[in-house]
Amino acid sequence: MSSLVKAKDVLRLMSRMRRDLTVMDIANGLGLPKSSVSRTLALMAEHDFLERDPVTRAYRPGPVVVEASYHFRASRSAPTLLEEELGKLVDEIGYTGYVVMLDGGDSLVIHMRTGRTGTLQAYTPVGTRAPAYSTSMGRVQLSRLSDAEVLTRVGGTFHPIGQAPRSQEELLRQLDGIRGDGWAFSHDEFVPGVAGTASAVADPGTGQILGIGLAFPARDRDDALVARCGAAVRDAASRVGKHIGDPSWLAFEGG
Repeated sequence: MSSLVKAKDVLRLMSRMRRDLTVMDIANGLGLPKSSVSRTLALMAEHDFLERDPVTRAYRPGPVVVEASYHFRASRSAPTLLEEELGKLVDEIGYTGYVVMLDGGDSLVIHMRTGRTGTLQAYTPVGTRAPAYSTSMGRVQLSRLSDAEVLTRVGGTFHPIGQAPRSQEELLRQLDGIRGDGWAFSHDEFVPGVAGTASAVADPGTGQILGIGLAFPARDRDDALVARCGAAVRDAASRVGKHIGDPSWLAFEGG
């Protein structure tokens, strides 16, 4: 295994663990001999990719990594990354897609990319708000919060909206499943006749919770299409989440 590959694996392990790591932590985490890990860490520290705590002797990201991360975050915001991913999804799958921001108890559309002509007659333009509990996009965003915060945001009154949850208990049950899957599905809810899949990222720098999703005619839905679109939005969110340091995506083991 090359030194560059080992260095990449060390940095990824640190991202997942989100703490300083000792030689043994890294050897156990990567399944490598302690002697090999020691040489790699010493080399990375020599070139400022890592630094070592003089008391605990554990390693943390060094000046080179920290400086590069500042530049990356400044030039690659979460909304921009999601818009780029959405463009790829829409081009590949053909259905209309959205990037949405969680605003209090509502989901707010901030970017829309239309699919190929004729794939979807109804759509929700930029600026559209919907109760977060009433869409897959909103629910996957709410799933990034604790149950207590969810209930604070959505309140206790659930207006009947198609197939959307009708109670706090039903909503929380759905959110629990979404947390394990990494994506959500809906049909015939806020927009009748429309189905959709969505996933979300939480930006640790801004505190924003942003969603990415695809919408398609409910009449088109079948298990294969739903699974394909669900995996697609989950994978897109995962890529963005890992880029921005979203703890949930760094630790996610589903899919």
